[in-house]
Parts: sequence; C-alpha cells; structure tokens
Amino acid sequence: MKALARLAVLGLSLLAGCSTLGVGKDNEPAMITDANVNRIQNREWVLRSLQLDGRQIVMDLEANMTLKFGADGKATGFGSVNQFSGGYSFGPNAELAWARPGFVTTRRAGPPELMEKERFYLEAITKTSRAILKGHALQLQSDDGSTALPFVEAGY
Repeated sequence: MKALARLAVLGLSLLAGCSTLGVGKDNEPAMITDANVNRIQNREWVLRSLQLDGRQIVMDLEANMTLKFGADGKATGFGSVNQFSGGYSFGPNAELAWARPGFVTTRRAGPPELMEKERFYLEAITKTSRAILKGHALQLQSDDGSTALPFVEAGY
C-alpha cells in the first residue's frame, strides 16, 4: 500500500502538481480502476512526453503518438508510423494489466528516428501498471514510477 501511495503522489505531481488523491470529480485526480474505467474510455489521448526506465526520451516534433481505451477491453493507437492494438484490463485496486503477448501493429516503415520513438513508446506502454486521470490529462506509469507517459485528451 505504501508503494501505491508513493505512485499516486509521484503521478499526481508529474500530472498536475498536486499531492491529494480524489475519487472522481472531473478536476480531482483519480486512480483508474475497474469501477471507473469508463472515464478514460472512448477518448483519444495524445502523448506529451515519455520517460522509459528512468530515462527521458526526447520527443520528435513529427511523432504523433496516441492511445484510446475501448469499452471492449481493447486499446488502440498510433505510434508515429504504425497503428497498434492490444488488450487491457483494470482491477479493483487500480492495477492496469496489458494482454500478452503484446500489441499487434501494422508493418509500415518510416524514418529511422520515428521508428525508434515508436519502439520506445510501445515498450513503455507495456511497462505501465497504473493510470491516473485529472480533468483532460491522463498519466500511465509503472509501479516504481521509472516509466511514465503523460497524455492529454485530443483537442485540449
């Protein structure tokens, strides 16, 4: 439970500069669980930055990376060159699990720098195990906080 509290504080400070955990009002931070997952479903999320295993990945201006959680338990998105999809689930204790064996992607080739960013993005997503929502911002992160993906809802 201490680890979860630390994660919440880390995620919220990165996400909103806040250290209190709300339970669900639109502008209060909330951990996503199986009971409130509908709050992030069917919305397109645009990646703003990427930290993978404690290392900040420099974003490319051309790398448009998105994520959408479907109500059917399928996550889809765009990784800057290819589209991807894969299964996900949330548990009652705010744990996010990604289906094995991982994401299915289209097989388009692109500029090497965008392909590298896409590889980092897809690797980082699979390392996340928590989701924190605050208004139109969503952060996915690993249990230890070393991997973090802050998103904003498309159009905001």
